[in-house]
Amino acid sequence: MTAPGPIRRRVETGAWIARTIATDLRYGAILSGTARSRGAGAYAVANTPYSALPHIFAGRIRREDVLVDVGCGKGRVINWWLSRGLRNRIVGIEIDPGVASATRRRLRSFPNVTILNGDAATAVPDDATLLYLYNPFDRATTERFKANLAQRFAGDVTMLYWNPHWVEVFEDDPRWAVQVMELPRVSDPRIAGAHRRYAAIMLQPE
Repeated sequence: MTAPGPIRRRVETGAWIARTIATDLRYGAILSGTARSRGAGAYAVANTPYSALPHIFAGRIRREDVLVDVGCGKGRVINWWLSRGLRNRIVGIEIDPGVASATRRRLRSFPNVTILNGDAATAVPDDATLLYLYNPFDRATTERFKANLAQRFAGDVTMLYWNPHWVEVFEDDPRWAVQVMELPRVSDPRIAGAHRRYAAIMLQPE
């Protein structure tokens, strides 16, 4: 006999997979799976689960924010922003040209969405205010990313960094205020370990 715990986990996992597929299809394609990135310093293209996003972004998005998905991959976070009815300017940055092109094509009917193909360590637009990262870079690229932001922005920029593997890059720099948090209980059993942590990181005004 299978224990109630494993049965419940399978049911909860299946329910989240069904919701994920339904939301993906609402925006044109199923976005499952990972892909090897073709960009130096960039980790594999992977998808943030929808189940984590309401907790990460709760109370964070202002009407005037310019939202940037740093290493947007196939665009699932952008799907979620659109599903919330947000009319903010939304920018996704993806270093892999093929992935960026497919994401741009899929979301072309949304005039508030721009998908850039480039090095996200240096391609964050000048009007960005709220950035999202799903651990997109190795340490050296994270250092470049941090230095570029500190050079270009005066303080009105915040990032939400899920699975914050290189958060110490920011913690060790007094120009940045860092708060590491744990997600509350999420009914999606796939979120565990380091994926239960995220950081809110704010550039301090000079």
